[in-house]
Amino acid sequence: MIWESNEQVIESAAKYSITILNIACDPKAGQNKKLPTSAWIVHYLDMKKDSDHYEDFYDIVMGNRVDIFDCYYDKIGSKRLKSIGYTSGNVSPGQFNTKAYLAASK
Repeated sequence: MIWESNEQVIESAAKYSITILNIACDPKAGQNKKLPTSAWIVHYLDMKKDSDHYEDFYDIVMGNRVDIFDCYYDKIGSKRLKSIGYTSGNVSPGQFNTKAYLAASK
């Protein structure tokens, strides 16, 4: 899997100045209007643990699109990164409470 541990998520987020809101989520999670306008849904191919074939995965990531691209490109390369698209978020990034969202997602 692209993210082996929570520490790896935190390190990558800090290195690329992004915030990873959801990992391996349903693509419909990107339709949440309570997401910030700076949130993107990243579609990529990855293998589950103990699997031998690639599957579709979706992450919701907040930040600059270029920084998000750099993070995923460095992590998985260009052939497995399928798209980075808009979410339906309507909340201003300054008004979005990341800690509350992450706590509610657990």
